[in-house]
Amino acid sequence: MAPQTMKQTLISVVVPVYNVHSFLTKCVDSILIQSYKNLEIILVDDGSTDGSAEECDALQKKDDRIKVVHKQNGGLASARNAGINIAHGEYIGFIDSDDWIEPDMYESLLNTIFETKCRLAVCRMQYVYDNGNVKTRSKLDAAAPASTIFNFDQAITEMNSYRLFDMSACTKLFDISLFDNIRFPDGKLSEDFFVMPFLFELAKHIAFIDQPFYNYFQRVNSISKSKKINFDFEEAAKQQMDFLDAKYPELKVVGHAAYASSVLTVYNQFVENHMYCDSNTLKHFKTAVRENKKYIHDADFWSVMKKSQFTIFLASSWLYRISIRLYHTLRKA
Repeated sequence: MAPQTMKQTLISVVVPVYNVHSFLTKCVDSILIQSYKNLEIILVDDGSTDGSAEECDALQKKDDRIKVVHKQNGGLASARNAGINIAHGEYIGFIDSDDWIEPDMYESLLNTIFETKCRLAVCRMQYVYDNGNVKTRSKLDAAAPASTIFNFDQAITEMNSYRLFDMSACTKLFDISLFDNIRFPDGKLSEDFFVMPFLFELAKHIAFIDQPFYNYFQRVNSISKSKKINFDFEEAAKQQMDFLDAKYPELKVVGHAAYASSVLTVYNQFVENHMYCDSNTLKHFKTAVRENKKYIHDADFWSVMKKSQFTIFLASSWLYRISIRLYHTLRKA
């Protein structure tokens, strides 16, 4: 049998949909106009009540590549899993329904997979704010090749540094066999963080494209901006730390530093939402940072500014709150 060509390769794109009526068409249109045409687009309506469910059905009539699943509300992880379960593609990607992608994203990712023989490829993300500002992640050196291959150790370090990419599933294209025994954890936030270390381990090598193909829309009322404190992020970081300690002791610094960082990420939600953090929770956060000070110091993938956040936090939570609010104000400016 002749080997399959790139153009014969089907990509499944899973789009969880929940009450995003104002954003859904832009998202889906950005998939429909992809330069790579052999797509299966799976819209998973997760119990929407704002007309998004009906919009999914209308979009399905627009293009026969679109499939629609209607299900009871179960959260983002549950919706993604429903899409994985019916996907027919050799490769699979995920798009959040209030975001959009650049026209050549999937062609570039798949081409890189074919060229590098990797099972997973990732691109950069850019943040698009309500006020029109756009921020992108760091770039590789200008002299770097168009694509770079990271082994597991390098990829897990890069993911936890947040320099070029992070744990988001949306910037990645996966060989669907990577999901044979993996699903996103139902009922959890930070669902990507729970699974990405294991997907990276299975993939062994990850191809990176230094282009911002994914547009992550920062809106006030998104899930990540809700008043609910996401303690699941710390849980996912703890799971990663235990996993790396057990199987990859040479990555102990990465796992422990990332765990310490996760508690600051959770505390930052209290700060940004002007919510009270009780003394026991604050003590837990400070203990987690203090117990991992050595690993924070040894984390050469972090800048001096990043490390200084931990020092300020331990010295004065009041001063830390002021610095975080100032940082976020300047970042959005």
